[in-house]
Order: sequence, then structure tokens, then C-alpha cells
Amino acid sequence: MIALASGGPVIAGPVGFCIDPTQTQEDGENAFVLLGSCASLSRDASVARPAARAVLTASVTPAMPGSVPLAKSFKQIDSYFRSEAGRAAISRSGDAETVKVVRTVTSGDLLLIELTDNAPSGANPVQARSWRGLMEIRGRIVSFTVLGLAEEPLNTTTMRMLANDFAAALRAANGISPAA
Repeated sequence: MIALASGGPVIAGPVGFCIDPTQTQEDGENAFVLLGSCASLSRDASVARPAARAVLTASVTPAMPGSVPLAKSFKQIDSYFRSEAGRAAISRSGDAETVKVVRTVTSGDLLLIELTDNAPSGANPVQARSWRGLMEIRGRIVSFTVLGLAEEPLNTTTMRMLANDFAAALRAANGISPAA
């Protein structure tokens, strides 16, 4: 768990996932946090392991001053991520052609997006399919991702459960009641 500066949200992962302090970056009101298996990060086999092997990320950015609450914008956000500009924004390579939005699901304060991104994933290969979440916490937009490993891909149901668990951990860490 990490409390971001300037009264920002606390970032916490589901059971078995811990923050990788070597990969966490914070710059003013913006932050990027990488989470992995607590056992792997600590190099201690007795530490909690997640139910599924995955890489989780969270990005934090300020909400637009005077904007409507994020949850009231989910329909417009869904449309944006289906547009060429939106797909390019969530592509690992910045190329809209590599991304396909499979579906979106909303639940209270949470927007979940299932997508595929066929762009190369770099040094740590992850599978093309992922789930992303968006929620507003303490006046900041928290965008998070659940990525299965290319060598051990996760099915979409498992990834979605992890995304919901991640959202629940974020709510709990920030004293937010569970979504209705």
C-alpha cells in the first residue's frame, strides 16, 4: 500500500499483490504504480501469493477542475475509448489499429473496459487481452490495468475478477463504501 502525496489516493492491490517500489513514479499530482506478486517482490516464499499470476498497474492523474464526477461521464468515456483517438491513447504503441475494445461494464463508481492490444509489450511480455478500470478517488482519476503474462495467459473471467478485486482494494484503502 502506498499513500500518494498531496492528499492523493492510497493505492493498494488485491490479496497477494504488493507495490513494486522500484517501479513506482510520482510527480506532483500524477503517479504510476506497478504491483506484482508479494512473494516474488519480497523473494520470500512464505509471503502471500495472488490467486492468479498477473501484473497490475495503477495510474493517477488529477480530475479536471469543475468537471462533473467521473461516474456521470462513463457513457462519453466509453465512446471515446471506442474512437480512433481513444484506442490510440490506450494502445501500448500509441497506434489505434492495435486496440480493439471488446466491451465495457459499469458498476456504480467503476468503469471496466475489456480490450485487446496487439502491440508489442516490451521486456515483460503480457497477453494481448486485458481489463482496465477507471474510478475517481479523492478528486483524482485512478486508471488501473490487469495484465496476464504471455507465458501463462489468464482467461477473461479471472482478469475481470481481479479487476473487481483491485477496485475493492482501492475503495477499502481509501475508506470508500463498496459500490452498489
